[in-house]
Amino acid sequence: MWGALYPYLGGKRRLCPVVFREIDRVVPRRMWSGLTLLDAFSGGGAVALYAKAQGFRVVAVDIAERAHVVGEGLVANSRVRLTREDILRLLVPRTGAAGRIESRYAPAVFTVEQARFLDSAFEAAERASDAAKAALYRLLAIRVAMLAHPLSQVRAGTIERVTSGGWESVSEKCVRNYVEGPRLLRPEKLWTLAQRINAGVFEGQGRVIKGDIFEVLPVVQADIAYFDPPYAGTRSYEAEYKTLDEILGDAARPVSAFSRKDGAGALDEVLKRAAHIPVWVLSFGNAVADLGELEAKMRALGRETRATAVHYAHKESMASAEKTRSNREFVVVGWDPEAPLLREASGPALGLADGDALGVVPRHVDPDPGGPERPAAGALARDRRQQSQPAASDPVAPLGRQAIAPVEAGVDDPDAVLGEPGVDVRGEGLLGHGPTVA
Repeated sequence: MWGALYPYLGGKRRLCPVVFREIDRVVPRRMWSGLTLLDAFSGGGAVALYAKAQGFRVVAVDIAERAHVVGEGLVANSRVRLTREDILRLLVPRTGAAGRIESRYAPAVFTVEQARFLDSAFEAAERASDAAKAALYRLLAIRVAMLAHPLSQVRAGTIERVTSGGWESVSEKCVRNYVEGPRLLRPEKLWTLAQRINAGVFEGQGRVIKGDIFEVLPVVQADIAYFDPPYAGTRSYEAEYKTLDEILGDAARPVSAFSRKDGAGALDEVLKRAAHIPVWVLSFGNAVADLGELEAKMRALGRETRATAVHYAHKESMASAEKTRSNREFVVVGWDPEAPLLREASGPALGLADGDALGVVPRHVDPDPGGPERPAAGALARDRRQQSQPAASDPVAPLGRQAIAPVEAGVDDPDAVLGEPGVDVRGEGLLGHGPTVA
């Protein structure tokens, strides 16, 4: 399933098992089928796709076209796939005038051959009568564009030097991308990539909304809302994906209010506008907030809360050793104890005795930091085994903070599939999500 997604800055593939474990403690898994989960900042699509696999009806919202492409191609699509014939048609040599990508981005961002393929993919998407097939063509184009660049960072400059013979100016770590990039356009390699995208197409219910979350939230009906906004004071998605957004034809936008230094304040308004949704789940990095602050935001709006801290490394190739060691991802669940959904789910789902009222579950540091690192297949299989089992036996940490165990090789190391490839140095191989092993 993860192989269908492109590498995404801030993606939450490894965090999904923790997020949904925390949901299970408030709304048990046996109730998930038929409930609606809103992914309010869908981004790279990991949480929305995982929720669909768990049986939720999914509503994926994001203002960016790059997120909309993933949503239309995978979250809202349960039947349409790329065929081998589709791939072969995209590789037919182009004639006539240069297309939009070739004219504007070759050879500065892509080789001429890569640009021509991207033009063919986008033109095929425009001709497609089916919205899902059109999205899959565009998703394939995104994957090829990212694979052409080290760390999946689509930038101008280096490819132009390479195509003119300037290999001595290329970093040793990046040479492989520029050698292998042109080989992506071989039929067998492109078909392998298409099959990985097809693996993300499966039965389920989902719909996608492209829009501003502040405008969309008040009119969307959902049982659970997941919030993963851009983190305050970090590099904005608008800057990181500027070239990719241009290629997709997305309108240029100012930096998101969430990415600014005071961006955490925008979260208050989001929560206010989500007052009609019974359960909130928020993930946030410890560099810009603390657990107490995040819980206080929810409690000020009448929610009871449960908070978890998970050892979670971001951008390992660029982060210092200290940053990698100390970084935590916070997962905070807030619920309305008076909501009918919560009354139906009360008791065993929170590890409480039958008949107990819903109470505040103590904030804790995750005693199982290896949780989000389990392979996707194992996590989903475990979820199926637990489908009808309440989480009463799942231990709740006592009040107060516990020390997080140090990372153990083979236990806490991210699985090759569950890493956020292309974002760190263990990133995506040319046709896969395996790590580069020294």
